[in-house]
Amino acid sequence: MKKLESTKIKTAAQVIATASIFTVLLFMGMQFAVHHFMSKQSLIFPIIILSIVLLYHMLIDRKLISYKINWIVIVPLLLFTTYYVLNINRGEPLKLEYIAYFLLIVALFIAIISFKNRIVDKRMWIVFTFIYANIFFLPTLLSINKLIAANSNGIIAFLLLFFYLINLHEKNIILKVMNLYTTVLLVVTLFTATSRTAMMAFIIVIIVFFTIKYISRFTFQLMAALIFLSPVVTGIYVYLKHTSIGENLNDLSIQVTGKNFFSGRDRIWNEAVEAVLQNNAFWTGLGINNEFQDLGGYLHNLYVQVFYQAGFIGLILVAALLLSIAWATGKANIMDTEYRILIGYFTAILFLQVFEGHLIYKFEIISLLMWIILAFLLRKSPLQCSSRQCK
Repeated sequence: MKKLESTKIKTAAQVIATASIFTVLLFMGMQFAVHHFMSKQSLIFPIIILSIVLLYHMLIDRKLISYKINWIVIVPLLLFTTYYVLNINRGEPLKLEYIAYFLLIVALFIAIISFKNRIVDKRMWIVFTFIYANIFFLPTLLSINKLIAANSNGIIAFLLLFFYLINLHEKNIILKVMNLYTTVLLVVTLFTATSRTAMMAFIIVIIVFFTIKYISRFTFQLMAALIFLSPVVTGIYVYLKHTSIGENLNDLSIQVTGKNFFSGRDRIWNEAVEAVLQNNAFWTGLGINNEFQDLGGYLHNLYVQVFYQAGFIGLILVAALLLSIAWATGKANIMDTEYRILIGYFTAILFLQVFEGHLIYKFEIISLLMWIILAFLLRKSPLQCSSRQCK
């Protein structure tokens, strides 16, 4: 009897913890709504809620998953996090809200892949995303509200779509109807937002989903190549701006999408790199608390952002982190539907780091969703390894 009561208490606590995370996401979604009230100081609310969620799991649900493959990711994550957070420029004011929120995201990521009882229940995402999409996206599609921050909302729709795709085989008729309805709503939002990066990320997921089972032996090699090529692509993008090839690409982009191929990112990337080099900060960067002068400090590129704030050392550490996730992913030897979707999203998230870079520094709902998806990937990976690979 006591065991049954204990199970009920833990189940209720888990539901409350999951609902708390969803509350944080809804709150942070206001940042990209018409009547938003978000500011840097507003991070205090999600910081408190996420702290409570993590405290519950550390004090009540202490059953851990002991897969060695997880430590392959956790160790480089902790190394990067420690260096990044402590790499402070003493000449600039501290931004404690960003540092605290980043640390909590890292802690939540580790908790999701480490605790035996799943923190975030997959089926609860159906209800949450249904609510989110109808509050923030449906009024826009019905022209009740205008869409602001189109790029960000397109990416949010793309990331939320993940939680519906992994629930396509849901058997409960009510949840199934909600799932199908919201999937259509998210896809329509994704394409009406005219975010080229979000649309391209969606196409990448589809391509990877249908091809990965044929090239699964080379998963790690392909992911590693994408990670190494991303900074190279960043440099080529800046270089092409003043070439005939760049002009042709720009003309083609205007014809197809109505937008310039060079959206101004080439300028800010070039200026950010020059600022680091001019200050002789190649190895350590300008500090985590040093913001780029334009766009609120957001550089639209993970690798430029890390280089600007943490230098070449930071780049090496973040590359090691991404490679460790790729290595863990490549160890899986069974390709079911959910895992193919997960690999597709991992590939798309890597792509997004070249033109958006929300994974580090720009801490809002997009960052949190990306880290949760990556945690789902690593949570799944050991379960699909052979027993010898995972030990």
